[in-house]
Amino acid sequence: MIPNKQEQAERLLKDEFFQAVVKLQQEGYISLILNSSEDDVEVRERSLLKYRAIEEFVASIESMSKQKDIDKKRLKIF
Repeated sequence: MIPNKQEQAERLLKDEFFQAVVKLQQEGYISLILNSSEDDVEVRERSLLKYRAIEEFVASIESMSKQKDIDKKRLKIF
């Protein structure tokens, strides 16, 4: 297990370089989708899958960064 996983996730999400890389990749896939030819369904599908993979990756890091809050709320429910 990674020590201080929540803190590392928080730092990563706040990191300007990480944010820039994520944004650049997402914009690149959106550009591929928007600029693809009408017949190029495969390019759009692959680009959309990659775009969604980035979203899921970032969402998993966000979840890690909020794990303590999630655990606190979970304890209040039970």
